[in-house]
Amino acid sequence: HAEAFKEKEDTTAQLNLDQTFLANLQAKCSESETEFDQRVKDRLEEISAVEDTIKILNDDEAFANFDKTVNSFLQLDESTLNQDRLRRATGVLMQAAASTGAPELALLTTRAQLDTFSKVKEEIDKMIAQLKKQQADEIAHRDWCIEELAANKRETEAGYDAKTSLETKLADLEKTIGYLTNEIDATTAAVAEMQEQMKRASENREAENADYQQTVTDQRMTQMILKKALARMKQVYALLQQEPGAPHIETSGNHTDAGNGPARFTKYEKHAGGSKVLAMLETVIADSQKTEDEAIRSEQEAQSMYENFMKDSNKAIITYTEKLTSMKGSLGAAKEDQAISKSDLKATMVELSDLHDTSGNLHKSCDFIMNTFTDRQAARSAEMDALAEAKSILSGMK
Repeated sequence: HAEAFKEKEDTTAQLNLDQTFLANLQAKCSESETEFDQRVKDRLEEISAVEDTIKILNDDEAFANFDKTVNSFLQLDESTLNQDRLRRATGVLMQAAASTGAPELALLTTRAQLDTFSKVKEEIDKMIAQLKKQQADEIAHRDWCIEELAANKRETEAGYDAKTSLETKLADLEKTIGYLTNEIDATTAAVAEMQEQMKRASENREAENADYQQTVTDQRMTQMILKKALARMKQVYALLQQEPGAPHIETSGNHTDAGNGPARFTKYEKHAGGSKVLAMLETVIADSQKTEDEAIRSEQEAQSMYENFMKDSNKAIITYTEKLTSMKGSLGAAKEDQAISKSDLKATMVELSDLHDTSGNLHKSCDFIMNTFTDRQAARSAEMDALAEAKSILSGMK
């Protein structure tokens, strides 16, 4: 209930305000309507008075009287006014000619005193048109100068950037070419050295193999001879070491004739030096065999080392050859790039020279305009203002 009561109070207050506003508005509208009616009435009275005045002035009698009195006064006043306006117009032109230094204004000042006013005004119109065209042409030339000088500056800066970039690139290419040339020379020398080492290794291997073949042949020949000698010695010593045979039957004999009885030997003993000879031969044969075995082993090791050396050398030569091919390709590309960059640098220098000449010509054509543009525009505007003022003064003349 409290909220509803509060809402009712707010609505009542708003209603009172609206009723007060409506009453004020009705009173104001009533006053405005009264005022408007009075203003319409006053304006109609003014119009009626003006219409009556025009009728009085347009009456034939009035016109006849005006010809005798008012027109003569007007002619005298107009002549005096024309002279005054002429002096004012020539004064304006002379002041403008003195301040701007324009000879055309001084000439026009003289002509204004001699020619008819209509011719002077026509001349003023022509001069104003020419000055406006000069203003527009100068603005266009100024804008062209700004654009061309800016474009020349941008192109010159871009040209010098290109020149610096090309010079840096050429320096880098020079280093690259020098590095690749040295690497190619070093790699070529390394390949040649490897090939020379392989040639020497082949020659040494051939000589070592020949020595090996000779050594094996000699040792085997020695062993064959010694084995034959050993076999022969063993054969001899084998017969000598057999037991003696059965004794013969004794026959008659005396102290001077042995008869038919065989001689009797003492018991056979082994020769003490025979075993040493056999042992020596066997030792020599064993040493020869050992020498042969060592020669074969050394030959196999040497041959294996030779084959590995040749295999590694061939792999290295293939790697170096591929490297040489790659470096020679890179060297050719670098030299081609160097030639193109030198040509580009030469063209850039020519372009910069042309841009410098263009800049000089632009400054010859534009510096005076750019430096005096504001003053020239202001002076020309002053001329046009003076001419317009003079024409305005003269426009009141018949």
